Amino acid sequence: MQYHSKKIKIGIGDDCAVYTSTPGKYQIATTDALLETIHFDLLTTSPDQLGRKALAVNISDIAAMGGTPTLALITLGIPQKLKLRFLDQFYKGLNQVSKKYGVELAGGDTIASPKHLFINITVFGEVDKKRLFTRAGARPGDKILVTGTLGDSALGLRLLEQKKWQGSPQKINALIQKHLNPTPRILESQILAKSGAKITSMIDISDGLAQDLGHICSSSGVGANLLNETLPKSSALTQVCANNNLNINEFVLAGGEDYELLFTSKPKDVTKIIKQFQKIDTAVTVIGEITPTEGAIFLIRENGRSESLRKIKGYNHFRANK
Repeated sequence: MQYHSKKIKIGIGDDCAVYTSTPGKYQIATTDALLETIHFDLLTTSPDQLGRKALAVNISDIAAMGGTPTLALITLGIPQKLKLRFLDQFYKGLNQVSKKYGVELAGGDTIASPKHLFINITVFGEVDKKRLFTRAGARPGDKILVTGTLGDSALGLRLLEQKKWQGSPQKINALIQKHLNPTPRILESQILAKSGAKITSMIDISDGLAQDLGHICSSSGVGANLLNETLPKSSALTQVCANNNLNINEFVLAGGEDYELLFTSKPKDVTKIIKQFQKIDTAVTVIGEITPTEGAIFLIRENGRSESLRKIKGYNHFRANK
């Protein structure tokens, strides 16, 4: 069943969607395009999973700004090979996420595609003018924090692409599900917005920890030191990497699509933030500190040795990522 918002005055069926805005808030918008064979594989992703993920990754961008999602527009380029049942299941997944996060599907467009499925979703939201989070604003001495664990989605994708792996089937499946069913951190973002803590910058991790931290540093004109021993890893990631002789930091530092919140805060507010997140059972970890030298991003090993992360690349739409 489709979710309906009181903010939407005119939705699907007219030339434009019409919605009301809230006084004292900015309107924010984000869009993502997904192309079959580039961003997803229909051999490993079910239509309902695809529908859920397509909307969830856009909602994650709204979370990264401290906002609340309100409505979505969707454009589909549909190849002839797809059956009506596929589209029914796709919209079933889409509507599940729409209802969960209060986002009305207010319109869009449908066209024919010559070969591959194409999806473009635009999500609109709103954010308090006094609590807008951006990538710019991190300052030397700020602590770097991240929600959840890192690298699970990237390893989950690797597990989908290659079938022969050593390890617990339950842990392997948990990693695959992290890739197929991401959870946007809307609740966590709203807690930060209401906490009174000084959040100096924030981004969601879509391209990988090193690359997305680089975006914060570039926008803020700063550098960063990450502490290797503090980077949060799930037991599933640790076990599967160990069982298959995989470099765990390849996934933790460069793996994309975690959709965790990466943010910076003043040191005095860290304890407050951790306590707030404990109330909703969300892990948050201090993983480093902002430094003065612009673009100088280092990983500090347990023995004190530092390694530059400038050459580590996350997801790139214009090169192979395999």
